[in-house]
Amino acid sequence: MKLIKDIQRLSGTFELRRKLRQVNRHKRIYNFTTARSAGVLFSCRNEEEFEAVKEFKQFLESEAIDTSVLGFVDDQEIPDHYLLRKGFQFFCLKDLKWSKVPGAPFVTDFSLKPFDILFDLSLEDHFPLNYILKLNPASYKVGRLVIHTEYDLMIDIEKEISIIYLIEQIKHYLSIIHTKKP
Repeated sequence: MKLIKDIQRLSGTFELRRKLRQVNRHKRIYNFTTARSAGVLFSCRNEEEFEAVKEFKQFLESEAIDTSVLGFVDDQEIPDHYLLRKGFQFFCLKDLKWSKVPGAPFVTDFSLKPFDILFDLSLEDHFPLNYILKLNPASYKVGRLVIHTEYDLMIDIEKEISIIYLIEQIKHYLSIIHTKKP
């Protein structure tokens, strides 16, 4: 079983590396005043985390930022209470190819959309989320402090490992960053 998972991981990593050659990113610093579009990527583990992401989406929209949210459910099916949520899209294990690469068209659309800011609110490493994060051409990528990542701004959440704390820290640091309007 471990051999099969290793082969799947290698296959997915190979596909990611091949596609990364085509990604053209124009890095730029944004804050809540200068950003016009944002993507939020997260692993949906429970209702509490979903509610925190929902409130963060509302906050971003109150700042006049067009926001798209993509959630990953680490299960074969998406629970019914997450379906048909306005402004949210979810994918799960059955939406992945054999190589653990996301295969749903809406996930591909999200991964290719050039957001001003891409927020990665996942607290664990999931290859499908890392795949989307790395391929996305967002100008400014924000997430938790991890080694070997694509983030332009990393937030240390060792003090309290939760999405709620990560969102609080993101709000704090992006509100004190000053940039010029484009």
